[in-house]
Formats: sequence, C-alpha cells, structure tokens
Amino acid sequence: MKQIINHKDFLCDDLFIYWRTHPSEKLNLYWEEYLRANEEKRDEFCRAVAEFDNIREVNDHYHLNEIAVKRLIAHRIKVSKRNKLRTFYTSLSAAVLLLGVITTLFFVGKKAENREPSIATIGNVMNDSTVQLLAGGNITDINNNSTLDLSEKKNSAVIQDSLSQKEVMLDRNQTNKLIVPFGKRSSIVLADGSKVYLNSGTEMDFPSTFANHSREIWVEGEIFIDVVHQGGTPFTIHTPHSEIIVYGTSFNVSSYSDESRESVVLVNGSVEVKSENSSLLLKPNEMALIENGAVIRKQVDVSEYISWKHGFLQLSKTPLDEVLKKIGRYYNVEFRYQSDLRLPDKTCSGKLYLSDNLKDVLEAFSELTFLSHEINNEAININQ
Repeated sequence: MKQIINHKDFLCDDLFIYWRTHPSEKLNLYWEEYLRANEEKRDEFCRAVAEFDNIREVNDHYHLNEIAVKRLIAHRIKVSKRNKLRTFYTSLSAAVLLLGVITTLFFVGKKAENREPSIATIGNVMNDSTVQLLAGGNITDINNNSTLDLSEKKNSAVIQDSLSQKEVMLDRNQTNKLIVPFGKRSSIVLADGSKVYLNSGTEMDFPSTFANHSREIWVEGEIFIDVVHQGGTPFTIHTPHSEIIVYGTSFNVSSYSDESRESVVLVNGSVEVKSENSSLLLKPNEMALIENGAVIRKQVDVSEYISWKHGFLQLSKTPLDEVLKKIGRYYNVEFRYQSDLRLPDKTCSGKLYLSDNLKDVLEAFSELTFLSHEINNEAININQ
C-alpha cells in the first residue's frame, strides 16, 4: 500500500476498493489490525468508507472484474504461502498495477443536480495524417514510427522504418521542420547524435548541422530527448513559453498549443528552465511547470510522463479528461461527453496499453473507468 495521507488515498487503493465490494473475514481482520497499528488514520479511514458507500449509491453500476481479481489473489497466495496476511495484502496493490489486471477509480463529488448538461469536446482531429519532413522547399511524406538519422551523413537524413530505408538531402543553410500529426509518432537522431522521440501532434524545427558554438532546436508539442554531452557547446530547446538549456541529459518536454502550461520532466542529468519571469535548475525526478511566465518545481514519478514512448500510459490519480486528451492525441480522435459526467473531477490509476487497435484501447478505458463509449463518424461519445 502506498503512504496514506487522507481519505482520498484509501479510495485510490486497490485493496480498500476490493474489500468494500467483496468483504471477507480475512479482509475485515486485516483492516482491523491496520487501524490498531495506525490509530491516527482511523478518522480518514471512516470517512473513506462513508464516501465510498455514498459513491456506490450514486453509481449503482459500479463493479470490478471479479474473475481477474480472484485470479490475481490466487497467484499471490501461491507465491506468498509463507508470508503473513499483512505482507500478502500490502503487496497486492503493487501486483495489481504491475499486471494491469485491475485499476482503481475514485469519483470526487456527486452528480450535479438540477443543472442542464452541456456537451464538452476533447481532441482536435487533424485531416492530414501523414508525418512530413519539410526541407529545402521540399515536402517528404514519412511512414509512422520511422526514424530520421542526421548523424550518419552530412547534410542528409537517412529515413528508416521496419520495411525500407531512403535518403533525403538537406540544405545546410536552412532550418528543417518535422511535423508529426495526431495519431502518429516519429523519432530523429540529430547531427550531434542526440535522439529525439516526437509524440503525436508535435512540430520540431532543427538545423541540418549544428554550429560550433551552439546547438538549438524549436519544439511545439511533446518530445522525449536524450542529449549527447559536448563540453563547451550547450544544447538549447525553445518552446512557445520557455527556453531549456541542457547539460547532457534525458528528459521530457510537453508544450501543446491547446494547454495553458508547459512541463519539463527530468529523468537524469541537469537542465535549466527559463521563462519570462523566472528560472530554475532541475534535478532528476523533478518537473518544472511553466505557466503565466512563472516556473514551479515539483517532485514526480518520471515514468508517468515518459511511458508514452514505450507504448502505454502510466496513470496515477489522473483526471479522466486528461486521459481522454492523451488518447485523442495518440489516435487522432475526438471525444464528446456531457459536462455533468464531471470527468475533470474523476481520476484513475493503472496502466493503459496503447495498442494499434483503438477499439481495444476504448474497451480497456471503459473497464478502467466504468464509463461506456459509442463510436460515430464524427467523434467518440463517452456515456455513463
């Protein structure tokens, strides 16, 4: 079990939810022992019980994948026969998350009453769904998930995917642009050997070769970059609202035009983030939030921010409207839902795999959140 601070943490705990939906003598005993050992958490625990029971009354369709949970518990019992009940149950939540069998959902607040619902839209579908390289006045279409390599030959890009390879000449004196529309991804090895992964809905401007005194690129969207260290030659990333000075490192940058704030998440190394009014030096496992010219530091689990690079979303109490926004960008689809669903107030935790089949992802999202979906020609409707 993760550290419990307040009643919300109980409501986001797999074992707590399973106990409230499938009470048993062993689980009752476990929670009694837990409260005896953590008397200071009793009030928050009782509040969580009352809140959960209230949620079940409002959402009478609430359910868990009972077969999957029983299978998981049987597995944990098999490998934990020698362990005490406490050890077994405290490791259950981590096992659930690891196996991706079941995830937790916490509804914050009740449905709005006596309020006319309105339709909210998430996503901005792009008609042009081809990755494109703009270089020297020429436009080259590129297959999805291809890699461009500028480090092999001077003033040229070797474009390679799983089936083919081709070379495109670049103009030494011009900046090139790589456009990755929603629903697509790409990667590029820059002239200095630094590798950039571009998420969907991203544009990046870059030179064919770097000058001796500096290395600079311009990004709008989301990238993960592994910068090659070159002593005396800084690497600078320009976004619409910030400047990131890199000292040889791996980190994630998110700067979409439809979001009011940017984020920089550092995996290792060191980066300096500058905005209009402030700047700060990031350490590993820290995030810089840039909004209204200010930069704020925050401790984070970096896996939540770079998991898209590996083909899944790592979620931890993530608002459902943000989850839909990520899915919408990844697959170039638009979501619509009634505002009285209050998706920004509902969160989920777990691992959502981003397979090539969108229908599979939507089914997983429905199981994850207990919301239904309906696909039509214009958008995907999310329903209660």
